Amino acid sequence: MSRTGTHSRPISIWLFTDNKPGHRNQLEGLINALAERRPLNCVWIASDRSCSSVLSTLAKMYRSLHPDLIIGAGHNTHKYLLLSRLLAGGKIIVLMKPSLPTRWFDLVLIPAHDATKSGDNIITTQGVINKIKPSRHHDSARGLFLIGGPSKHHDWDNNGLASQIETVIHAHPTIHWQLVTSRRTPPDFIEYLGKIDGKLKIIRHTETDADWLPHQLSDAGQVWVTEDSVSMVYEALTSGASTGLLEIPNKKTGRIQRGIEQLIENKTLFSYSTWLKTQRLPAPSLTLNEARRCADLILTHFNHAN
Repeated sequence: MSRTGTHSRPISIWLFTDNKPGHRNQLEGLINALAERRPLNCVWIASDRSCSSVLSTLAKMYRSLHPDLIIGAGHNTHKYLLLSRLLAGGKIIVLMKPSLPTRWFDLVLIPAHDATKSGDNIITTQGVINKIKPSRHHDSARGLFLIGGPSKHHDWDNNGLASQIETVIHAHPTIHWQLVTSRRTPPDFIEYLGKIDGKLKIIRHTETDADWLPHQLSDAGQVWVTEDSVSMVYEALTSGASTGLLEIPNKKTGRIQRGIEQLIENKTLFSYSTWLKTQRLPAPSLTLNEARRCADLILTHFNHAN
């Protein structure tokens, strides 16, 4: 695969984003990986505005700009991907299981837990693409807890979760531990950490920015994630850190949970219950980098590899 700077013409890409953090994260991860392989000219288009505003933007662009690739994440981007291809040409890629027939898109990137069929235009991914990069500089003296919250698949147990965190910290007293909450974390959860507050730096999600988590994941030697936070599980695994799963009550088991169970069976991810037997968190058997893998497949699929 040739690297940036070896091609005379950059690939022109339109990116449709609904500006939801998770969808934006996927797009940025893929674009960063593509940019490491080919020079790019990217135009970002916000699809979370009114339909008339988005159409006005397209009307100004399509006569003079001719994209090679048109990429979107989020259901409300689908109609704009199709319209852009009709107006300006180019190949369209959607980073999710679409709400429209997959055959309408040139390429579809679908997480394995959502994939129900295969096809020449379908790439199945392990989890969703993210912008975390694998690191070779994990510090065994640094640990990180990533805390989610109640969801449609999970209940919540403040006391039980705090007990797991306390046990992990006491088992590794020389590690410098940080804990960061998320938007879903119950406000009163922090109160349950009182017994270990002095051994743990607590950071509320409102105190972080978009660069905080990638930086912390590149440094941490050990990461623990609540099992409701599937996207953060895959981000931790992408970083290459030893990753443990903090257990919380399940409401129901579905495709996403079965994907997590497969990671545990493959010894890529380790549950708290498994860790308790040895109180050791091994390195993952597999380091994920789905953004890089998909970037290579996209360039090959559309003959942009050379």
